[in-house]
Amino acid sequence: MPRSHVSDSGQRNPRRSAKPWWAWTLGGAVMALLAAGVWLPAEQAEAQSATATPGVLIYENNDPYLIYEGNWDIIQDSKARGGSVHRGRQANSVLRMRFKGPYVKIYSVYGPNKGRVRISVDGVEVPGSPVDLYRSGEQVYERIVWHGGLDEERIYTLAIEVLNQRNGASTDSQVDVDYIEVQAAERAPITPTPTITPTATITPTATGTASPAVLPTATPGADRMPGSWPIDSRFLRYYVERDGPRVLGNTLSPPTFFAGHFTQYFEKGRMEDHTGVSPDPNWQFQYGLLVDELQTGRVNIPVGGEVSTVSYATIATLAAEGARIAPPPGFTGNTMVNSDGSVFVPYSQALRPGPGHNVSPIFWPYINRADIFPGGWLHDIGLPMTEAIPAVVTKGANTNRQIFVQVFQRTILTYDPLNPTDFQVERANVGTDYRRAYPDRVPQ
Repeated sequence: MPRSHVSDSGQRNPRRSAKPWWAWTLGGAVMALLAAGVWLPAEQAEAQSATATPGVLIYENNDPYLIYEGNWDIIQDSKARGGSVHRGRQANSVLRMRFKGPYVKIYSVYGPNKGRVRISVDGVEVPGSPVDLYRSGEQVYERIVWHGGLDEERIYTLAIEVLNQRNGASTDSQVDVDYIEVQAAERAPITPTPTITPTATITPTATGTASPAVLPTATPGADRMPGSWPIDSRFLRYYVERDGPRVLGNTLSPPTFFAGHFTQYFEKGRMEDHTGVSPDPNWQFQYGLLVDELQTGRVNIPVGGEVSTVSYATIATLAAEGARIAPPPGFTGNTMVNSDGSVFVPYSQALRPGPGHNVSPIFWPYINRADIFPGGWLHDIGLPMTEAIPAVVTKGANTNRQIFVQVFQRTILTYDPLNPTDFQVERANVGTDYRRAYPDRVPQ
């Protein structure tokens, strides 16, 4: 029987400095109760099980293993464990995470502007949920739920759902996710190599026919040249029909799994198979949120060239919530064309009125190309995270090249007026940057 504890302490992560006297005489009995699945207060349960804990795994709010659905903002917060939180306030904004271990803890923020959040494991709401995160006075960063007594051999799905509800004293319905803790012997790889039997990949030939090729076995830690892996059969047709060499580039990994989806890494992004998620066939494939991970981590890698005045650390500042601009007068939602030809887009998946960014007129026609982005710009490209940014880059023999860069949730676009007309707008090599920043997350 799972046990849950909703924290009502005033401490971020309370720990007792010493066991009470009765813990020494009743320790065996307490462990028996734990084994039977009887609920214990969180601090006591942690203390009693500490010697048997094989390891504690921390999932920061920007961990790629956490899947965010709906509207979430990344808020830079020096008081948070990793320097940021994911914040949601709209209903049906959900965080999902698969985990394996006997317990899971969720760390959030209490405060005067916080709302209610529903927490479930495998679709069953945990005791104490929904949790009211309202607290008068200053914000308090602490554990809000401890759910234990789980089968450590099973894989569970945790869901954290924003309800857009608040009590009468709260000034808002914000829900912040700081980090999640799981007890487990070891962390499962974020992008493990599939355990399924490799299948044949169809490789186009010069005559237009197709010949099968067996998928090679991944070699962890051995960096291979781009293009070393064949394009998996799931993605091959999309790649061929959507100008894959331009839109995706070469492969960077074998086919793999990420958060329950079959994926493959390319120079310009991570392609994910979302078959069954939507009845729209144009939404079968989606690019991963690599840009979000790179800018949240403030990775000091140049953008747009081997040398650049813009890095992902720069982007993190320009993509902050406070850097968004107010909507133009008369804006009522969706998008709006400005007098200079740029298009204002609010930072909302539902395109509701609110602050956002202007998509430059040099990029707007490109992201609306149905031939290469069949799911539409919002699905395939994502919301703009910055304005168009001037940058000076070095690309091969071309030094001091003046270009423009604009950052979106699922890609970064560059504009180089000195390139041939058909190549002036391009997708940056976000996948290459991601492998450079997080080599352990891209299997080889």
